[in-house]
Amino acid sequence: MNNETEYFLKDIMQKYFEKMSVLVSQIPQEVRTLLLPPYTLYTGFKGVLHVDQTGRLGFEILRQRASRLSVKVRNTPLRVEEEIFGALGEPTMFRIGGHDTEIHGGVFTCKDFTQKYEHELPKGQSTLNFYSCKNTSPIELGTEAECKIVDCRIFWIINDRRYVKRIHFAWLFGNKAIMTRIDPLLQSESDFYSFLFGMLYQIMTNGYEKPVDSKTQTKVLEVYSKLIERVEKEFREHLVLTKGDEFIFQQLLNKHKFFLHPAAQTIENQPILSKNVTRKPDFHVLVSQNERIYVEIEPPFCKPFEGSKQTQRLEGALKQVEEWKNILSTELDGKQTIRYLIIIGLLDDLNPDERQAMERLNKVQQDLTVVTWDSVMQTISNMKRQVTNRLGK
Repeated sequence: MNNETEYFLKDIMQKYFEKMSVLVSQIPQEVRTLLLPPYTLYTGFKGVLHVDQTGRLGFEILRQRASRLSVKVRNTPLRVEEEIFGALGEPTMFRIGGHDTEIHGGVFTCKDFTQKYEHELPKGQSTLNFYSCKNTSPIELGTEAECKIVDCRIFWIINDRRYVKRIHFAWLFGNKAIMTRIDPLLQSESDFYSFLFGMLYQIMTNGYEKPVDSKTQTKVLEVYSKLIERVEKEFREHLVLTKGDEFIFQQLLNKHKFFLHPAAQTIENQPILSKNVTRKPDFHVLVSQNERIYVEIEPPFCKPFEGSKQTQRLEGALKQVEEWKNILSTELDGKQTIRYLIIIGLLDDLNPDERQAMERLNKVQQDLTVVTWDSVMQTISNMKRQVTNRLGK
């Protein structure tokens, strides 16, 4: 790797963390550790970007430092999965193939370790228990994959020796081209808001992870109330732009994708399908292991109907969904529930005939729903109301 490429890759990482530090400053000091992962609070760290012989890359924070960001690029003879996890064998437990994926707060361990040292494993965290680390890899990184590993722990026994490690933050790429296409500023914003709103959903459904006094609860309520109001304002400002580009709305939802489906396990931006398609879905929402939604967005200034007739923009979106259906129905063989969502137009722009035409279309569809951008705004409004009602108690 030449010096120019090395500098470029290091610059991407540094910009990501510099932007994160600016975003974090919006959150009051007293609740930052409660709402955000530890790595987002680092003022400095020592990190390394592994580049293996297959072209895969793996960035990892090795340790926290005082106030300096240090990123070194190192060529490794090992696969990056082995550099990060300490093991790479056959078969793999699961394969990461898409973009914008994340494993957060998990515990990776193996049968050999749990038999001898189960008392050392953290309690109350999601645990992935592998049969053996000698011949099984936890993760295989596909050539088009991009994934973040956040605040995870590894408890292995490899060659009869204990291997214990904490991954504060790691970012894996299936090839160098994926990393060079990353917008570090947008990625930082997307991660920051995903973490914050993910913690909001956790608090609202399961409560706080540890005892929190009433003063802290009040401060958390204030933070989220102001944050959601800011998000709502940002959406409204963009929705009134009659000449807005679709890319603007793609970025807006990527930044605040939580509001596509607050209860989703993960929301992936522009997922990769196994076959070439005319156009990739804008989002893949993993509701549960057995249910997923593929989302196509069209700008709010594009109407779905003119009278009772479908507009060209809606026809194009329906054609894309049909293409995805043909691929996914073959791949998954009916083992999962797959639904499709098209977001297009604004309700106020539709006359009664056009609203009825959209209702008729939705009635005859079994796995597809067409909605306007008002549905996203309604989700934001609902969350704002729930924050006030439930976090304020």
